[in-house]
Parts: sequence; C-alpha cells; structure tokens
Amino acid sequence: MNDRIVTALLAAERSGHPASPSALGSVEDAGPILATLADDPLAPLAARALIVASDADPDAWRGPVRAFAAGLARQTSVLALQESVDALLGGSAAADAGPALHTAMLTGLDDAVGTTPSLAAARLEAAARVALAKLARPYLVLDRLAAPPEEFAEDYLDPLPRLVGIALEMWGSDDEVAQPLIDVLAALTDTPVEGDALHELACRQMRRALSVPDMSAATEGLARAAAMFAQAQEVDEGRDDSAAYQLACEAVIAFARADWTGVATSTEALTNVLSRRGAWHLGAHLPAWRAGARDAETAWLAFVLDLRQAADRLREDSWLDARAAAGQLAAVYEAERVIDPAPGLLAAIRPTIAATVAGNAVLLGQLERMVDHDLAGGKAVLPPAAAAVLAAAKAARARSTADPTSPPTDRDAALGRILRLAPSLLAFGDDICQHLAAMLDDDALRDAEGVAAPLRRRQPPHSTLKRMRDSIVTSLEINPRFTGETRAAVIALLERTLTFLLDRYDRGGPLMKGMKNIISVPAKGASLPVEADLQWEFYIWLAGPWEFAGRVHAEVSDIATGRADVTIRFGDVELVTEVKRELADSTPRALERSYLGQAAAYSGSGEPFSQLLVLDLTDHSAGVRTLPDLAWVAEHRADPEASPQHTVVAVVVGNRPTPRNVKGTTAI
Repeated sequence: MNDRIVTALLAAERSGHPASPSALGSVEDAGPILATLADDPLAPLAARALIVASDADPDAWRGPVRAFAAGLARQTSVLALQESVDALLGGSAAADAGPALHTAMLTGLDDAVGTTPSLAAARLEAAARVALAKLARPYLVLDRLAAPPEEFAEDYLDPLPRLVGIALEMWGSDDEVAQPLIDVLAALTDTPVEGDALHELACRQMRRALSVPDMSAATEGLARAAAMFAQAQEVDEGRDDSAAYQLACEAVIAFARADWTGVATSTEALTNVLSRRGAWHLGAHLPAWRAGARDAETAWLAFVLDLRQAADRLREDSWLDARAAAGQLAAVYEAERVIDPAPGLLAAIRPTIAATVAGNAVLLGQLERMVDHDLAGGKAVLPPAAAAVLAAAKAARARSTADPTSPPTDRDAALGRILRLAPSLLAFGDDICQHLAAMLDDDALRDAEGVAAPLRRRQPPHSTLKRMRDSIVTSLEINPRFTGETRAAVIALLERTLTFLLDRYDRGGPLMKGMKNIISVPAKGASLPVEADLQWEFYIWLAGPWEFAGRVHAEVSDIATGRADVTIRFGDVELVTEVKRELADSTPRALERSYLGQAAAYSGSGEPFSQLLVLDLTDHSAGVRTLPDLAWVAEHRADPEASPQHTVVAVVVGNRPTPRNVKGTTAI
C-alpha cells in the first residue's frame, strides 16, 4: 500500500498536478500513510495531495491533515518543510492544519536553534504565519522573536529582521509588545543582518511619522526616517528598497516646505531607482508569502506622477497637497509590504498606517482633480453632487482656518443622515460631512454617494480579480516593451478595468442615478444601450481613483488619424480604450475579428498596449460566461513581420436576465 501511494505521488508530480483522491485510495488506507510522510523528502507531495483530498471531503480528511501537520516537527529538510507549509496554508484545510502546525513548529525550537539554525528559522517562520493568520495566539511567537539575538547563528538570524518588522506592523500598536521587538532590531545592527535591521527600524520610524496629524511633526519624523534609510544603504550597498523610501520621504518633506528644487531632484532620483524595481529582491531567496507586493507598481506610479506635477500644484494656497503626498506614501508602503501568510484561508494582509488626516487629503485631492478636469472638458459628465462635495470641503477648510474652535451644530443628526444616505462620504471627515448634510437634500446626497464610492483608495481584495490580473499580466510579459513605467501604467489601468467588470457583472443597474441601465434586459419597446452609454460609465469609473483623477479623457481626436473613446495619460505613456457594442456574436474569436485591429491601431505611435471594452448585447437567456472568461489578451500584427501589439479585451454583459429567468444550458 505504501509503495502504491508513493508511486501515485511521484506520477502526479511528473504530470504537474497533485495526486487526486481517486489515485490515493480511501482515507482509511491512504490517510495514515500520507501523515507518516511528514518527515520524508516526499512531504511536499504528500501535503499537496492531502489538501486536494481535503478540498473534496473536508470532514473525512481532517484527521490526516492534522496528523501530517504535527508530524512536520520531525522534518529535517528546510526546503521540504517550507514547501509543505506553503501547501498546508495555501489550501482550504489551513484552518485544520494551523493549530497543529503551530505547536509542532515551536516544540523543541530552542534546541533546534543551536543544532540546526536554518531549520529553526524556517520553523519560527511557519509558526509566525499561523499566528498572523489568527489560527493561534501570537504570544509564543512574539516571545521567540523578542529573544536576545547576540548568541544566535547567522543562519537563524537571516529572516529575523523581516519577521520582527512584520510583527511590529501587525501587533506593535501596544508599546509593551513593540519595545522588546525594537530592542531586538537594535541588537541585530551589530550582527551580519545589520542592513535588514536598519531598514526595518527606518520603516517603523516612517510609519510613525506618517501617522502624526501635525504636518510639521510628521516632516521632522520623515527626516529621521530618511536618514535611517540612508544608513541602511551604507551598510548594504545598492539596497534600492531603502533608497526608494529615503527619496520618497525627502520628496514629501519637499512638498511640506514648498521646495520645488527638492521635489524635482527627489523625483528624478526616485524614478531611476524604481526603474530597477524588478531586481530589488533578486538573489534574496525570500519566501513568497513575505516577499512583498512585487506588483505594487500602481501605488509607486501614482506617487511619482504626482511628484512630477508638484511644482504647479504646490503654488496653490492649500494645505492639502503636502498631506496628500504623505497619504500617497502611506499607500505605497501598505501596498509594498503586503504579506500572504495563509492564502487558502484569508486574503493578503496589508499593514495599516493610521494616517487619517493624510488619507482625507488624498481623497480631497482626487475629488478636486476629478471635478476640475471634468468641468474643463466643456461637457460635464459628473453629476452636480461632485462639485457640491468639493465646495463643502473648501467651506470646511475655510471655517477651520478662520475659527478652529467653532463647534459644529447638530453633529449627530448630520452624520447619521450621511451614514444612511451616503456612507462613503464619511471618509472625508466629520466637518465636511456636516457641511454636506446642510447643503444637500436626500436625492443630492444619494448622487454624492455615487461620486464618493469610486474615490476610495483601496478596494477590498477579490481573489477572482487577482487571478485574472495575474493571468493577463503573464500574457503581456511576452512583449519586450512591457517594462518599467509602461508596465506600471498598463497594470494600473488593467486593475481598475477589472474592478469595473466586477461591478458591472454583479450589480444589475445603472452606475449612477440618471444613467441608462446597460445591464438588464431592456423593457419592451425600449431602445438598446449604445456604445456611448458604456463609454461614459467607464470614464466615470476611471476618473475617481487617485492615480487616475485628472488624467482621463474622452473623445480624443488625432490619435492614429482617428478619435479615441477613452484615453488615460501617465506621464509620457498614453493608453487608449476603444469601446464597442456587439449584437450578434460575442465569442472571443468574433470580437477580435471585428474590433481588435481598430483597438490596436491606437497604440501604433506609442507603447504597443491598448484595451478593447465591449458591451455584449447578444442573447443571454441561457446564462452568461463566468467573469474570468470576460477578459483576456489578444495579439495583433499589421502583417507577419510587424511588431506585436497587445490589447486587453474586456466584455461587459448587457441584455442580461436575472438568474431566475435563465432558461437552461446551451447545446454544444
């Protein structure tokens, strides 16, 4: 029996897939054998097979999963242990495996530190992942992390600074928890991992500075953080992550001091560092769960682009810009430092910087740019509520400047009304909400909610969108020009487009009050939606986020001798989205045959990337395709020898019946 199961595991590995439950046999026969493989070199294969089996029948396989997790205490290979832990915490059985794994990893850890330091470090890391996933209390892990490191071997010390840094981000709000961890980082500056320790200390200083509501104090704190990041670079020459944060801190300081030259100098240097961002972690051998968000290009791109435009904006008489810059730096940090301790159980975890004032400034900056740009176009698309929200923000600012102590009136009633009718407005702060409650009637407040909702800095994570994004990015990476700032710009647009697809897929109604319902089946005798209906929905969806506000245009002429539906410009990178309506055949091949050439043509004089957004009004009485089937990458070449152009095709399904009216399956 043992040989048969081992043979099944090896055969599955050669095929590139975990062994299926049918290949393993019954849980009574296979379960105990798989559990005994926890200390074997084949442990990762057994772990993956257990997860697949548990997905099929969680109750039956719960015992073997727990037994295997406990048995990993006997594993002597660092690589086998790490891969097995990845498998256990990457599947739906993570909740079953977690507590047993936590106990197994910490049992005998002190002895392992002295005899097998690399293995001990891997065990501590696994236990930390379980605690971060809230499958075990963190106290035992914190106790190990806070142990004086002076006598530990270098192999054990190697991951310690980052683990301590993560612990400070997640559990360090309590000074009694934080101080022992800070002391460990300070002690590690006298060890071979000095550079990593200095970087983590600098990160903590930057987080604290960004959390201070007073901009003067925040600037002083950021100056200390910049000096600490510089020290980390002196120890680890060529450490670009420290260099990027140092320059970002210096740029925010320049914002606050209205130092135009300093902003320009920091921005140019930061752009150069970010051009090497893909190589920051090369050779570092970081486990995937704590490697950070390699795809945080969107946040960095928005930050850098705003720095480039800083000189003009800083000349405005406004305290919002410096705070908005601080808020953007906080957003960059949160995106860059994401961790994924248990992908099978919960979404990736971002550290949170309590930068409420700066966050409000980011939102107000978005709104101001969005409204000003919309009005400047000559044909306002946004509802009047957008300008009303901005006017309330300016009124609140003027009042606080004239009389900071003036008490608000009817605060509870006003905020209660906002909470009921337009909850997204609460992100702007109490003063602005009270002004809005006084200025707007109920209908206008509902319109304001439609304006404010897309402004939120971060959308909740969605596992399907992440998979779609990763798949599309992989397809785009075959184009050699998908690098640097172009890559960041394409990904930024892609991510926002995918959230638009999700909203239009799930929400059966117009995007905003007063707009045409392009999703539902039209009423009898009503006209079908047209391309312009989708175009303006997409324009509004793009216009809100910080990285897009003020950069989105509609109906732009003289691009490839034509007129582009929706364009967005990130610095020197211009990306076009062509919008179409399909009434007959919405299969991928048909859409590409009909519209790909035109969509690709708009990228002929710039970067070879574009989007095609299609409103599918074909018959959907038998149902609609799943969301992942509605976005893909298509390649276009004007002739066989021409350079490739890549277009992201995205489909919005209209003419869509409610689920109860779907008739049945379509014949194949």
